[in-house]
Amino acid sequence: MSQPKAVVQASIIHQIIKEAHQNSVKPPLIRQKLHADTVQVYKLIEFFDEQLEKNGLAHSHVETFDSPDTLGEVLSDYLCIVNLKHSNFTKPTNAIFPNILAWELLASVPSVPSVPSVPSVPSEPDEDESILRQESSEQTRYRRITSHLTKALHHHVYAEPMTTGDHLPMIFYTLDGVEYLDIALLSLTDAITINEETGEIIDTNHIDASNLKIACRINITKFQEHKYKNSDSTYQAENYIQWIQKGTSSKIPEYIQDFLPIRIRLDDTVATTKLMKSLINYLKQSSFSEKAKKEVQSEILTILSHKAKHKNSVNIVDEIDPIIATKSKVSNLTIEVKDSFKVFRENNGYAASDENNSNVFAPAVDPLKNYETFSFHLGEEEVIRVSGSRSLLGEEIKLKENDNGEAVIEITVSSENLPAIRKIFK
Repeated sequence: MSQPKAVVQASIIHQIIKEAHQNSVKPPLIRQKLHADTVQVYKLIEFFDEQLEKNGLAHSHVETFDSPDTLGEVLSDYLCIVNLKHSNFTKPTNAIFPNILAWELLASVPSVPSVPSVPSVPSEPDEDESILRQESSEQTRYRRITSHLTKALHHHVYAEPMTTGDHLPMIFYTLDGVEYLDIALLSLTDAITINEETGEIIDTNHIDASNLKIACRINITKFQEHKYKNSDSTYQAENYIQWIQKGTSSKIPEYIQDFLPIRIRLDDTVATTKLMKSLINYLKQSSFSEKAKKEVQSEILTILSHKAKHKNSVNIVDEIDPIIATKSKVSNLTIEVKDSFKVFRENNGYAASDENNSNVFAPAVDPLKNYETFSFHLGEEEVIRVSGSRSLLGEEIKLKENDNGEAVIEITVSSENLPAIRKIFK
């Protein structure tokens, strides 16, 4: 059975124009005509599907609906039916239909409309009247929303000096009765896939995934539910935003989080610890030799420490997963997709409902110290070797010096390990 096809409501490609560390602000290029070639739009949705499947490890939902210059504010104001800033969503007293929810407007609103109205979207100052006559009212609304979203993202791109602009495809579509919005920032010029004059997609067959900077998929249906029920103290919103970002600048994860704005902001300290614990647990159950496991952990730890020192971000998919893949080839191991580190992560703390699960974050220095190792030996002929995690120093392993220039190394043994230690000393 073939997969159901998306029904596209509107698609367009605007552009944010900015170079890294650009001093002057250039306005975004707002194109006036929706894209008509649905075949290429379908291919673009499929391209996003592939990238989100590969890299889309970050999930969240909107933190607030009224923060200026954000996706949450734009969609809340112009996409949700009825302006809910002045209303509540409550259960009616009609016992015949107990599951039907009804609008209850606050006292500040003079009357309840018989049919919930769709909010109007402010027009662009130079809109082409001939295009307006060709569009349906729904298409006009979607197009104007994309203009406001572009200006909101433009604000955040220019707020961070090292970020760069690019083409900005936006697609509203419905799949299996659920409405979605795909947004991406990617380079299409090098692939010659876009008509720069009109923004029309010429060909999507040659889009290079390396040109993708950010991508977001918003489940509009769940977004609207969150908006409608947000005033209910018992309501807990599901994660309906899936997002990725490419590159490793420490500011990249921040500006996309600010634009959305997401509820779960990444805690780099927690994310660093989470990645290392996930890695260690994965290696424990893997088929790697003990030597290979130590080498993988050491190489990854070195990369993370370097990133932390220089305050750069790490991309798990692009920089960590390949290390494990390379080591498996060197070790003559075949790792099936179901046994990969990516699938292991998604099944153990990196699923849609989990926090601090982004594929890109800035490693923190302090938690990495807990995974660095130490090793020393005492004596020349009869050598005592001691090695372990650096986090043990000063805790389970202590150095006690006296006034005579001598010292004692004290190792604390847990009750679980004590029986085995006793056997050695008997």
